[in-house]
Amino acid sequence: MPTLKYQGQYFAIFLDDQGVEYVQTGDGALIVPLTSRGEVIVCREPAPAFGNEMIFVLPGGEVDPGEHALETANRELQEEIGYRAERLDWLGELHPFAKYLCTRQNIFLARDLQPSHLEGDEDYLIAIDHIPLAQVEEWIATGRLNDANTIAALFLARAFLIKEAQI
Repeated sequence: MPTLKYQGQYFAIFLDDQGVEYVQTGDGALIVPLTSRGEVIVCREPAPAFGNEMIFVLPGGEVDPGEHALETANRELQEEIGYRAERLDWLGELHPFAKYLCTRQNIFLARDLQPSHLEGDEDYLIAIDHIPLAQVEEWIATGRLNDANTIAALFLARAFLIKEAQI
């Protein structure tokens, strides 16, 4: 039976039966919002783990109790970038740093975006930018994009779109 060692606002630290630490956080939804021009809308947010350096990430957040990840995806889109998706495709599930971090990130591709805004829970303004999906590698190579979840989700989205075009 795991032993709780620390409970914070965003995560908890446990020890397993052998005394090995791991971090547990809520499951989430991570969304690749794709415009009709083939651009992905990304958020620019502070990263507390890196001295609040501003980083590009995809919109997303924690799945609330009793909420389906699909609902979370559309809620987070509206809170963070001011759009809702008429079409959401589930791309898969990521387990970032799976050995020591217990979380599931449900990845969605959002299309047919429509303006819609909900009040978010961040205590800072979220800036947005657009990345042409075709330029993801360039953004990675130049260091503009380095969040692993975001990168993995973008590659899942691109693979999904390629497969969809072949059908």
